[in-house]
Amino acid sequence: MSAKKPTIVVVPGAWSTPAHYRKLVEALQARSFEVKVASLATNNGARPANSGFQDDVAAVRALIEPIVEQSNEIVMVMHSYGGAVGTDATEGLSREEREAKNLPGGVVHLVYLCAYLLAKGQSVWDVVQKSGIEQDVTSHLTIHDDGVWTLNDPVYAMYHDLSPEEQEEQKSLLVPHSVKCIKEGPSYECWRNSPITYVRTTEDRCVPPPYQDICVANAKDAGVPIDVKVMHCAHSPYSKHPEEVVDIVVGITG
Repeated sequence: MSAKKPTIVVVPGAWSTPAHYRKLVEALQARSFEVKVASLATNNGARPANSGFQDDVAAVRALIEPIVEQSNEIVMVMHSYGGAVGTDATEGLSREEREAKNLPGGVVHLVYLCAYLLAKGQSVWDVVQKSGIEQDVTSHLTIHDDGVWTLNDPVYAMYHDLSPEEQEEQKSLLVPHSVKCIKEGPSYECWRNSPITYVRTTEDRCVPPPYQDICVANAKDAGVPIDVKVMHCAHSPYSKHPEEVVDIVVGITG
């Protein structure tokens, strides 16, 4: 890690806008990190849906590539579905890959916040089906005819451990999400080229622990080291425990 602090790039989950991560961004900035939050194409609220997985990958790559090309280092903090996007978007941009070309900068660490760490060709839907508890989550979702899906009860699914005020803030920011992207997957496995930290959330109803365990197993089964941190919270550690998430980033960056 260089003497200069890396830029933190946050990749949102489904239904989520950059504003959802306000508390995490503010906590990171208070520790003197520069922070960028990606805007995913599939979270643009369009009805009918007009974007898919590769549009999200392109959006994240368009954000991080100029940072790397300016010889800066990046820590990726990916939440939920954002893990799938980030897994694909960093191809060729890891510090390891750039050093092999005698280039400075690059992605130096991957933080998956209860996120989809996927294998090449694997989709979010593949993980859901493999878990054996598909109905536990899908029964709380509605897939609409115009190509979006929404949460029937966002508080139950994602925010049940937040204060009433935080629940209302998070709910008010939600947007419909393009559903087709959950059956698409990465063509690249960034986690083979950068150190990984996985934050496992034990009270999660949106990406339940069995889903997370499948994702962690992707790395372990490939013989790739992965540092698993446990948080006893629901699906939004960025809002419930922003300081703890920042502590993880600080530990990574030294």
